[in-house]
Amino acid sequence: MNKIVDIFLPLDGREEPNEQIWPVAQSQLENITKVIKQCGWQTNVLNPDNPIASVAEGIKVIKKAKGDRFINFIAGWSYPDFSVTPMWNLPKDIPKLMLGSAIPNYPGAVGLLAAVAGTAHVGIKTDRLFIENFEDHDVYSDALDSFLNKRSYRPFLPDPINVTITDSHREKAKRVVNQLKGSIYGAIGPRSMEMWNKISEADFLRYFGVAREGFDGLRLLKMVEKIPDKKAEDALNFLIEKGMDIQMGTDPVKNLTKDMVLFQMKVYFALLELKKQFGLDFLGVQDQLDWIEHYPATDLSLGIINNRLRPESDNETVVVATEADDGAAITMQVLKLLNNGDPVGFNDFRYWNSDKGLYWFVNSGALAPYFAHGSHDSLKGAWSERQTYMYFKQGGGTCSVVVRIPGVITWARFSYRDHQLYLAAGRGVTDVPTEEQWRERSQNCNADWPHWYIKLCGRIEWSLNTNHPMTVLGDHLAELKAVAEELGIPFECIDHLTPEEIE
Repeated sequence: MNKIVDIFLPLDGREEPNEQIWPVAQSQLENITKVIKQCGWQTNVLNPDNPIASVAEGIKVIKKAKGDRFINFIAGWSYPDFSVTPMWNLPKDIPKLMLGSAIPNYPGAVGLLAAVAGTAHVGIKTDRLFIENFEDHDVYSDALDSFLNKRSYRPFLPDPINVTITDSHREKAKRVVNQLKGSIYGAIGPRSMEMWNKISEADFLRYFGVAREGFDGLRLLKMVEKIPDKKAEDALNFLIEKGMDIQMGTDPVKNLTKDMVLFQMKVYFALLELKKQFGLDFLGVQDQLDWIEHYPATDLSLGIINNRLRPESDNETVVVATEADDGAAITMQVLKLLNNGDPVGFNDFRYWNSDKGLYWFVNSGALAPYFAHGSHDSLKGAWSERQTYMYFKQGGGTCSVVVRIPGVITWARFSYRDHQLYLAAGRGVTDVPTEEQWRERSQNCNADWPHWYIKLCGRIEWSLNTNHPMTVLGDHLAELKAVAEELGIPFECIDHLTPEEIE
């Protein structure tokens, strides 16, 4: 054993975010290196000068690995395949640790969870570790020592609770599975930001009986161009009249302009037209990165379309997953059917407070205005503002809310482990923040995006194989277990507490 640990640092595919996070990553790396040396190991940083910013670069750099241990250090958002494909080229018997920065300022934890979705999918065995305070070596030195000197790090976790399925759960699950059969999912654009969240056409049919149709973003754009200006203007007026706060200005770099919002309303109608034209039952839109490099983001459109109250509505929600995440889309559709057609939340798992069991679910996309206060008659409590220029050069607003509906929620996700589809799920209780609390929590965590704060019943960060858990109001855990049973796939409950024990 040579007692050398290779360290690999992937980040974003965009130069500007990398320039901002790389100095922070270097400072964090200095602290990690000190702890590694204290554990009796030497470091071999594979890319000391620049972050990995492409799959090709990752494959090239990882060939320099020579150690008996491997650490993939993700300090901010990182495209998952910058990790997955390069790591496939490592020897299988080398212990591998995914180490993510958990500071709220940069989504390193999100990047880690997106990457392990891919490593788990293709059967690359990894451990994971999250660090928030890198200067406090005592907090994570034992974990690194365990990984380096004992070949693995697995924190102690209580056993999950037993989920009992009744006949009524099975009957409802059977109805939902039957409703899926013969339906059509429309995916617009290729995978978003190199994420491993796609489900093949064969698996959509094999497991769910669902057809998966793919559409180029150019088709959607050409449909957008045919939507009349007045139709878009009327839609914008509808949102304002129903109480949504559209925060418009005139500077396209700093403000959400009226032209951006009108374009997003045209996207909204184009998606509905695509749904009608091809008989689609639910959809996913790539958005990042191809679309947002040239046009306003689709996020406002997606949040509205997932709502019952919307322009020219038929009073039905339409599941449209952000970032063309297939696993998210099918999860959302199942949750929608289980919950009588009410809206389903699309989220990133962004940040958490372990002491309080409090989790931040934050994403730019498809969280419906309904989640502000649980109303199908008003859009009050929802707003839209320009997204961060560094990431969204062409602008476009969000469909933002702070979820203030108290009570039990269920999260779920169809994911892969070693090429096997499975369903993971758990529950929690919405933490309803005061205005002051949410302002403080979101200060370094994208205040312009939707926020859902949840006290979860399990420590999902240690086992979740996605950065996108889907959420719905109510307790549907047993029904989801019954759905997995009906589909013939494994089910994993992450809860070790019940909602009653944390309320």
